Amino acid sequence: MSTTAREKIRYLAVATALAAMVLTGLVVNPASPAAAEPVIPAPDGLTQATAAASCWEIKQLNPSAPSGLYWLATPALGAADQYYCDQVTSGGGWVLIGRGREGWSQSNLGFGTSAQVRDPITGQAAFSPRQLSSTTIEGLLNGANVSSLTDGVRLRRALNAAGSSWQEATFKISSPRAGWTWAFESQQRVGSFTIADVNGTGGTTESFGSDSSYGRVRTTTGSVEGWMNGFGYGSSVVGSSTADSYLWSKDSSSGGARPFTQAYLRPKLLSGDIYSAIPSGGTAAKTLEPVADSFALQTVWGVAGLGAGPSSNLEGSNEVSAFTEAGGNVYVGGNFLRVQKTSSGGSQQAQSYLAAFNRDTGEFISTFRPTFDNQIKALATLPNNRIAAGGYFTQVNGTPRTGLVVLNATTGAIDEAFTGKLLNYLTGEVTRVRGLDVQDGWLYASGSFTHSTGGRVTSELYTRSAARFSVTDGTPDSWNPELNGTSVSVDASDRGDRTYFSGYFTTARGVAAPKAAAIDTTTAQPLAWTPQYNNTTANYQQAVKEAGQRVWLGGAQHTLYSYDRTSFGLQSTNVTLRGGDFQALATDGDTIYGGCHCFHANYSGASTWPSVGTSWTSMDEINAVGAWNTKTGAYKRQFSPILNLRTGAGAWALFVDSSGKLWSGGDFSGSTRAGFVKQWSGGFVRFGQTDASAPTRPSNPVAKASSTGEVTVSWSGSTDNRAGVSYQILRNDRVVAATNTLSVTLPPAPSNTQYFVRAVDAAGNWSASTSAFAASGSTPTEPPPTDPQDGTLKAAGSTWNYWFNTSDPTSGWQKAGYNASGWSSGLAPIGWGQSSLGTTLTTTATTKPLASFYRSSVNVADASKVESVKITTRADDGIVVYVNGTEVLRKNITAGNVVTGSTYANVAVGASTAVANPIEVTVPGTLFVTGENVISASVHSNYRSTSSHSFEMSVTKQ
Repeated sequence: MSTTAREKIRYLAVATALAAMVLTGLVVNPASPAAAEPVIPAPDGLTQATAAASCWEIKQLNPSAPSGLYWLATPALGAADQYYCDQVTSGGGWVLIGRGREGWSQSNLGFGTSAQVRDPITGQAAFSPRQLSSTTIEGLLNGANVSSLTDGVRLRRALNAAGSSWQEATFKISSPRAGWTWAFESQQRVGSFTIADVNGTGGTTESFGSDSSYGRVRTTTGSVEGWMNGFGYGSSVVGSSTADSYLWSKDSSSGGARPFTQAYLRPKLLSGDIYSAIPSGGTAAKTLEPVADSFALQTVWGVAGLGAGPSSNLEGSNEVSAFTEAGGNVYVGGNFLRVQKTSSGGSQQAQSYLAAFNRDTGEFISTFRPTFDNQIKALATLPNNRIAAGGYFTQVNGTPRTGLVVLNATTGAIDEAFTGKLLNYLTGEVTRVRGLDVQDGWLYASGSFTHSTGGRVTSELYTRSAARFSVTDGTPDSWNPELNGTSVSVDASDRGDRTYFSGYFTTARGVAAPKAAAIDTTTAQPLAWTPQYNNTTANYQQAVKEAGQRVWLGGAQHTLYSYDRTSFGLQSTNVTLRGGDFQALATDGDTIYGGCHCFHANYSGASTWPSVGTSWTSMDEINAVGAWNTKTGAYKRQFSPILNLRTGAGAWALFVDSSGKLWSGGDFSGSTRAGFVKQWSGGFVRFGQTDASAPTRPSNPVAKASSTGEVTVSWSGSTDNRAGVSYQILRNDRVVAATNTLSVTLPPAPSNTQYFVRAVDAAGNWSASTSAFAASGSTPTEPPPTDPQDGTLKAAGSTWNYWFNTSDPTSGWQKAGYNASGWSSGLAPIGWGQSSLGTTLTTTATTKPLASFYRSSVNVADASKVESVKITTRADDGIVVYVNGTEVLRKNITAGNVVTGSTYANVAVGASTAVANPIEVTVPGTLFVTGENVISASVHSNYRSTSSHSFEMSVTKQ
C-alpha cells in the first residue's frame, strides 16, 4: 500500500471518529493529550466553517448521515454554500444540481439560485425547473472533467402522473467535455448507461436507451414536445398537460413525455486531497474573462412590425440588420415600422427602417426622424457627425436615393455634399447595398451593383459588387475588385492594407475567390486566400471580420472558421447544430461575437456538415449569439444568453458600442435579465460587459482571541469598480466564512492558525488576499518590508499603484515623495488582453486612454552596498521606466520625445510576444538611496483599440 493511500485511510479513520463524537455531543472541541489547544473539527458539512468537499466526503466520515442540506466548499467554489445531498441512493454522496419538469434551461447560467434548487426538491412546487449554473457545478467538481466522473450523471425520474413511482438512470459522457453544460440536446456521445437496471452503451445525449418507451432518455425538442426541454421518455410515452401531473406532455396524444426529474452528480472529493496550505503571502487575485454579460440589460425601447423587405428572403428581412454609433447615440437599421416600449405597443411611435437610441440609457431619440421606403441592411459612421446607410431603399426623406445615402446624425437630413451613388446595369437586377465600412478616408460598400459615380467624378466607374467613396463628398475611386456576384459583408482592416468581402461571388478580377476575398487596398488585386468549406454546395458566406492575427468567416453550412492573417492557413473551425448559418460578426478586444440562426450547440473543431462527426474537440451551448477568443479561437462559454425570437431568424447584426455594450439585432422577441427576469425585447437586445476587475485588497487585518477561544477577525474594507463587495475569511487552507460586514467571529482554533481575508465582488472576481496573520490579544500587523536576503526588491506579481485615466497624472509622478493617494492599486500583471492578469484595467470613458502609469516603493537597507540593480519588465506595446525620477529604460517609444499620456508606442506588440520577450536593464546602485526608493513606469499603446496592454516588473539586487 502506498504512503498516500495510508494517509487517506488514516485521515478518514480519525476524521470519522471525530465527526461521530461531535455529532453525538461527546466532545465539542476535542483536545490532544499534550495540550488544551482547540482543534479544527472534521469537515462534516454541518456549518459553514466545517464545510465538506463533497456529499460523498460527508458520507464517508459519517455513514449514518441522513439526506438533507449540507455545507460544501472547494478551492474552485471559494466560499461554502448549502446543497441538497442524497445520502441513501446507491451508497449516497450525491449532490442535487437541478430539478424540474418541462422547460429546462439549456444555458450555462442554469436557472435560478442555489437556494431555489435545494428547496423545494420535489412536489408540484418544484415542477418549474431550477438549475445550478455551470460555474457552480464546475466548482463542485473542483474543475474536474465531467467525463471523468466514475458514476456519471444520475437522473431520478417520475414514472407516472401521480409521482408515486420513480425510475433511476445514470449515464456517462464519453466525448470531450471541458466543463459542465445543460445543453443535452446535442451530439455529446454517451458511453455506458443504466436505465431502470437495464445496461447499455452508445447514443448521444439527444437520445439514448434500449427502447422507445420508459427505457430511453430523450432530450430532443420539437413541435411534438411543445419545444419544451427536459429529460423525456421515448416517443411512445404520453403524459398530461395538467398542472399537477408529474408526467408532462403538451396534450393527451403527444409522446416523448417530460417527467419531473432530479439531476445529481457524485464527485468523490476529500478535503485532504484538494486543499493545501495557503502561502504566507496569501492568495492571488482571480478575475473573470472579459466578455459580454449573459444577462441582458433592461429593455427600454424596441422596434416592431415588418416593412417592405422582400418576403422571398424572410430571414434576411427581419426587424434589425445594422447598427452604428455617433454622438452618443446608437442607430438601429432594419425592416421595422415602429418603435415601442412594450410587446403590446406601449408608447408606440411610427418610425420605419432607421431609429436612434441613446447609447447609455436606451431611450428613443424622437428628434431623429428620417424616412425610408424600404429596409436598411448596413450602417457606418462618417466624420463630422454623419452616418451612411445602405439597403434596398429608393427614397429617403422623399428624395430619390437608391441603396446609399449619408445623413446628418442629429437631424436625419440628407448630406447634400455627399453625392456618391451606385448603379446596377445587370439585366433584371436592382442596386442594393449589403455592407458598409469606413477606413482611412474611404467609405467601402458591398452589395449588388456594377458602377459608381458622384462627387468630383462625372463619368461612371466600373466597380462590380465592391466600391469605395471619399467620406468627404462621395467621390468614387477607380479601385475595383470586380467581384462576379453579390458581396454581402465588407470589413476594411484597421491596418489599412486590405479589405475583406464575403458573399455569393466566386472570382475577384478573374481569380478564384470562392465566396470570400481579401483585396489589396492599393492595387485592388486579390490576395492568395482560398477559404475552406465543409460541403461543396456552400453557396454563400455571410460575414467576414479581421480580429488581431485572424480573419473570421461565417456563413452557409453552419460554419464559422478563422484563418491566419498572414498565411491564410486555417486556424479554427466551428459548426453549429441544430440551427443554421452564421450571419454577423463584431469584435471587442480579444473577443469576437458571432450571430447565427443556431439555437442548440456549437462544435469547436468540427469541419463537417450536416453531421459533425466525432472529430470535434468541444461542444458548447449557443443561442443566436456566441463569443470566441480572437487569439486562441476558443469558445467563450461563459457568454450564454437566454433569448427568444419571433420566427428563429437569429442575430443578423452585432455591434459593440464605445462604452463596451454589445447590441444584438435580428428578430428577437424576448430576453432574460439579471435575476432570471424575462422581458420583451423588440428586434434587438443590449448586453453590458461582465465585470472583469477584482476589488482592491483588504487591509489592516486583525484577529483577536477571546477568553472562550473564539476568534474575531476584522479588517478595513475594499473598493471596487462596481457596487456589491463582500468578504471571504480563510483559515490555513480554505474559506471558512463569508460576510458583507467588516468583521466576523469564528470558532476556536489552534494558536498557530493563519488567517487571511479577501474581497469578492458581485460578479465573482476575487481580490488578492491579505498576507497571513495570527490571532492574539493585541492587534497584529503584517510584517514591514525588509531588505531581502535573496536580493529581490520587487517580485513579479507584486502590488503597484496605477493611474489609468483620460487625463495625465500630475507632474512629478515618477519621483519619491509624490502624493499618489488618488491612484488605484492592484496586483501585477496589470492591463488587459492577457490570460494571467492580476488586475484588469477598465474605464468608463468613451475613448480608452492610450497610456497607463505605475509606481511602487522598494526599501534598501544600505544603498552603499548595492552595486547594481536589474529591472525585468515587458513592452506591451511601449514602456518608459524611472528610478527615483531618473529615466533608465525606454522601449518602443521614440527617443527624445517628452512622454505624456498622449504618446503612442511606435510598434504594436501582442501580449504573448511581450511576455515571451522580457526586457532587462541594469541600473547602477548610485541611483538608489538608503530607505525608500520609487520605481515608476508608463506603458503606451500603439493604437487605442489594441487588443492587449499590460505591465509587469521585477527588481533584483545584483
